[in-house]
Amino acid sequence: MTSRPRVLHFVTGGGSGATKVALELACGHLRSGRYEPLLVLRRKKAPLPAAMQAQIAATGLRTAWVDGGWKGTTLRQLAALIADFRPQVFAAHGNSEHLWGRQAAFAANVPVVLHIEQNCERYPFWRRWAAQKLAPRTTVTVCVSHGVADHVRRLGLAGPRLEVIHNGVEAARYAAGAPPFASRSQDIVMVARFARQKDQPTLIRAAKRLVDSGWTGKLILGGDGKASHRRACEKLAASLGLADRVEFPGRVTNAAALYHRCRAAVLSTHYEGLPLVLVDYMAAGCAAIGSDAAGVNDVIEPGVNGWRFPRGDDAALAAALTEVLAGGPAVKAIVARAQADAPARFSLQRMIDRYEALFAELLR
Repeated sequence: MTSRPRVLHFVTGGGSGATKVALELACGHLRSGRYEPLLVLRRKKAPLPAAMQAQIAATGLRTAWVDGGWKGTTLRQLAALIADFRPQVFAAHGNSEHLWGRQAAFAANVPVVLHIEQNCERYPFWRRWAAQKLAPRTTVTVCVSHGVADHVRRLGLAGPRLEVIHNGVEAARYAAGAPPFASRSQDIVMVARFARQKDQPTLIRAAKRLVDSGWTGKLILGGDGKASHRRACEKLAASLGLADRVEFPGRVTNAAALYHRCRAAVLSTHYEGLPLVLVDYMAAGCAAIGSDAAGVNDVIEPGVNGWRFPRGDDAALAAALTEVLAGGPAVKAIVARAQADAPARFSLQRMIDRYEALFAELLR
């Protein structure tokens, strides 16, 4: 055990966005040398993604696992890990891990306890009640966007102090080799899982409007997710006569090449935590278009770095797409500004620096 302050990050081991953030923070602590990290993962049926396993192995990050079944077992195993590691900071990421994590940290009298909320989560009554009970004892509630912060306040889940720290991403991989905007095809892309939270149907209906006005490109809806939601989108496209104009490639493994092919990249959604896919779009030199929704508004400033449209409004989305696909100096200026600015505002290092500065302040 070193003399550096010790930080325990607790998160699901299912490979969610919360897992990625906790992993990047813990690896960031190793690089900076300011904190000694321990990443504790809660077992899920799905294994930890291979890329995350490789990142842990490459960095030598210390990790531990707790069971994901009966909560009494989870809490007992967390208590043993806390007693062994003796963290000064306990960061509980995501729902529902932030409930069990904070319970264990409070029982062990960890000095600084953070609740990190990643999304506008739906809280069943009993989980909301439990989170409200934990909030007053929580040192800081960290939200990844102002939309999430508003959601947490409405539910009464915020602790005595609330901070907004945007998640970060290494977007440079999408900028490399990005072709000029004017040389791209008329194709439109959206990469998102098929789920109730997302709104691919509005984009499909907007594509129908474009086709009726003479658009000749294709719509690519990449991503996995629930098969039932994907089938519903496939049926909608077929019913609108778009079966040969809408592609469903599934999980996207080479997103950069796909983005570089398209002028327009869309996130049609009902709500988000912080949609970093928009930052990826921008870094790749696409015109980024998003729903006017929680989380999206933290990334896109209309007329400055992208376009927004009212949620569920396929006519407004079609109008934005028509403007973007036509190109022109004003569109290219917005795209260029986004390509330069967004990756810097939402960089991985910026996220790590902000968390480490917060930890230092709280420990003082």
